[in-house]
Amino acid sequence: MNIKEIFELFGAANLGDFSDSMDISRTYSTTFWVMLIIPLLITVLYYIVLDHILLAKTKKWLLIGVGTCATTAVIDMLIAKMKMGDYIFTSGITNTHIDFGDYLSFGFIVFIYSALLYFVFSLILKSFSSRSRNVPF
Repeated sequence: MNIKEIFELFGAANLGDFSDSMDISRTYSTTFWVMLIIPLLITVLYYIVLDHILLAKTKKWLLIGVGTCATTAVIDMLIAKMKMGDYIFTSGITNTHIDFGDYLSFGFIVFIYSALLYFVFSLILKSFSSRSRNVPF
């Protein structure tokens, strides 16, 4: 199993030219690491560094989680756009059939994976917190 299959939802979300170009330009590995690091950093920040009683509420945890997922999706979309632009420019491809909808689909997939990672990291790290131990449940 490679990273491309993870982002294509194991064959369910193959985006054609977009997926092939992302694979050739080696963009999947960069976006994968960004998708892992940002939710982990925000979760560590929430549970260990900022362990404050005002943040120990499910609504605030959910708001921080949605913000984390949206930020991760936007950053990964920008990375994909820049690296794909560089690849298309250097290879001299003129007709790519890649539009903004492909980037939005990719961003939505990253958003969902980031939400899963944020939830899993929260379950792991909440035991290290003194005030947010019961958040999300």
